Formats: sequence, C-alpha cells, structure tokens
Amino acid sequence: MEITAEKGSKVEELARAAVMPVIEQYGLTLWDVCFEKEGAMWYLRILVDKDGGLDSDECGEISEPINEILDKQELIKKVDILEVGSPGLTKKLRHPEHFRACTGEKIRVTRRDEKGKEFSVYGVLTGYDEENGTFDMDCGDTKETFAVSECVKVNSDL
Repeated sequence: MEITAEKGSKVEELARAAVMPVIEQYGLTLWDVCFEKEGAMWYLRILVDKDGGLDSDECGEISEPINEILDKQELIKKVDILEVGSPGLTKKLRHPEHFRACTGEKIRVTRRDEKGKEFSVYGVLTGYDEENGTFDMDCGDTKETFAVSECVKVNSDL
C-alpha cells in the first residue's frame, strides 16, 4: 500500500494517541509526531520535551516504553525507523499549539522568493490566528503577517 500525505497524518495521529500515556507518565510534553519519508525509508519521529529540555539519558529512558507500545500497534508495519528524541533548540513549528507555545519567542521563517530561492525572515512571534492559518511577527522595523501554508518552514530561533 502506498502511503500518501493523508495516510501519513493518520499514522501520526495513531502514534500520538498510543504514546501519550507513556509521555504523561514520565512528566514530559509531546512536542510532535512526524511520519516522514527520507529516501526509501519511512521515519516515525516522536519528539518529547520538558522545561529546560531533555538530555540523551532521558530520551533513552523513554524510548524503551514508547517502542514497546508502538510494537503492538498495526501502524508499526509502515515504519522503517523509529526515533525518539527532543525537538532540539530550534523547534519546528507545525501545529497551532506550537505557535501558541512560542508566542513571544524569536522565530525564523523560511520562504521562497518568486524564483524559488529560499530566504529567511527573523523576528518575534506575536500572535497566531488558527482560523486563518496565519501568524504575526515583529521583525524589528516592521510587523509581518504570514500564512503558514506559504512558508517552507518555521522554527524557534535562539
């Protein structure tokens, strides 16, 4: 069976529901679940976080129970590689809750110009409009509004 974007989001949804009790048991926050194809392989990434960030020992500690839970799920047949880790210092903002959590923080927005060349805009995230899928950003001299759908990626920035 070919995996489409829609089926990929279903895998993410099922994985999120399966791992949430374990993550809550450890007192962590589920930042994101990403099911992505890289080359010929399908990766399922479970990204967990906590105030102050996680270290590699904490990621290793939660990996085992997450792996045990996912091994029992039908969705695991579609996964080639399971990764459990932290979203890192420059978290990828993909969902409304990410934008809400990062309001007031520095972000980097990557877009494409009319020729397709990528460029980045830096500023402070000042608001998110879930209904319109847009966010506002204070870029110092200017204030900008971006549609999430028109961005290549949006990341928190240091």
